[in-house]
Amino acid sequence: MSKLKNNFFLNNLNGVLQVIAVNLVTSFAGLFLKRLNANDELVSLFNSLPAFFSILAIFIGGIILTNTKNKKRTTSFAFLITRFFYILIALVPFLPDKLRPIAFVILYSAMNFPNSIAVFLWQSFLADIFPPGDREASLASRNSIATIAGTATTLITGFLLTSLSRNKSQLITFYQIAFVIAFFIGIIEVITLLMHKERKNAAYAEVSTNGNKISLDFLINLPKHKEYFVFIICVIIFHFTWQMAWPLFLTYEVDYLKTNEMWAAIISTINGIAMAYGYRFWGRFSKNNGNSAAITIASLGMALAPFFYSISTKIYHVTYFVALTGFSVSGVMLLLLNSLYEVSPRENRTSFIAFYNLVTNITLVISPWIGMRLSHFTGIKNAFLIVGFLRILSGLTFLIRHKKQQVEA
Repeated sequence: MSKLKNNFFLNNLNGVLQVIAVNLVTSFAGLFLKRLNANDELVSLFNSLPAFFSILAIFIGGIILTNTKNKKRTTSFAFLITRFFYILIALVPFLPDKLRPIAFVILYSAMNFPNSIAVFLWQSFLADIFPPGDREASLASRNSIATIAGTATTLITGFLLTSLSRNKSQLITFYQIAFVIAFFIGIIEVITLLMHKERKNAAYAEVSTNGNKISLDFLINLPKHKEYFVFIICVIIFHFTWQMAWPLFLTYEVDYLKTNEMWAAIISTINGIAMAYGYRFWGRFSKNNGNSAAITIASLGMALAPFFYSISTKIYHVTYFVALTGFSVSGVMLLLLNSLYEVSPRENRTSFIAFYNLVTNITLVISPWIGMRLSHFTGIKNAFLIVGFLRILSGLTFLIRHKKQQVEA
């Protein structure tokens, strides 16, 4: 088997193992926090504090690790530390009742420190082992297959959590078991990452210089990379409005629509099926029409979610529209990364990828708090409408970017 085919297979397998491990923890993390009797302030903190650790990680990683000589080993080690946090989270219910919610939020957030380093190094590593064209195909394939596996994981886990537990105490115990299982799957995930074959001398691999770190000079010179700079401005605006709604969705589903683990699994399943198809669709669509056009359409589709939530009065109403929003989200997730690879210079690419992750996490520190505060001020349904209109405006920034690119072409 050639290096390319071997990496393609391992990339898919790694994606499947990763999403199973991650979904066992993150798919129900918000509900687990609510089961620990967290208030609205902790829910907001749960959405924003991880970004603080991400920012810290990217600053440190962007200075120290962008010139790492063995990107694969460093990335694998960062993922291994991240998965170890699953064990720590499983120990939270042994703490006194009053400490449980804040302890969970702190551990869950701190987990983002090694995870953020792992993610931006993995994104850079992926660009080194797959040439342009194959890179986009590998991402679409990985995401599609992994989404199916993740959806099945969430559905089965949600069913078991709901059907096996007779009270809250039992439910929390089953959560602990799921977290421990996730840790062991994460170990296998790291092994598959280490099995990838590197292509350091390939014509598309990163060219690293002494300036390959996030610094003042790096920031000053950003406007010189015009395509990247314009893309980053669009990304900041878009992520801010995207992330504002996250705590609102969780709060509305739990406190107003009275969801449970089973309904969360059903919704996640429908969403996952739509995303699995979406990754394939958007991969083909972007190949024929370009990333800029595709991401504009996908981002506008995402703007519909808050409007749909605002008119939902029962939890099953969410199932009516989640396929459409999941289809749009898959496009945004795939196309943002494709666009990032497209606009990032080959020279010192890791720093440009790290900076992208940095700015999206800076918005994540602020925007969930603003979204929750907005709901307290206007009421949650009015907040949905406001966020929905803001999402439309942010999606239009990609349209303006697309039109500008057409004029300059």
